[in-house]
Amino acid sequence: MSEIVLKSQIIKRRFGWIGTICLLLIIPIKTMRWMDENVTSSLIVGIAPSLLGPAGLLFLIISNVSKLSHHVLIQVTWIVAAIAFGLEIIQLIPRPGILAKVYYTFDWGDLIASAVSYTHLTLPTKRIV
Repeated sequence: MSEIVLKSQIIKRRFGWIGTICLLLIIPIKTMRWMDENVTSSLIVGIAPSLLGPAGLLFLIISNVSKLSHHVLIQVTWIVAAIAFGLEIIQLIPRPGILAKVYYTFDWGDLIASAVSYTHLTLPTKRIV
């Protein structure tokens, strides 16, 4: 294999790990929110899942060898943006049954954080991919 192909595979593997770590970091943040009421007022803890989620998804899509990874980076970014925006907006829909008791938060700051996440990640990733 050529050196360029090997470097590309190494970079894609690193993107996969970065995406996985971003998505897994959401779990302790959500746990901190659930366990400690004082931490929930912190802006960083409030918007961290909205920053990490789209970033992790973008890195995972770029690192994968699926049909989505063959699109241009801006197209993948738009797909991630649509998914992130949809997940934030879906919190406004009334939930049925037992899900009605689950506390979901909708915040415009989350939408802004999601937008910052995938737009700022596109710039450095564009140079590498």
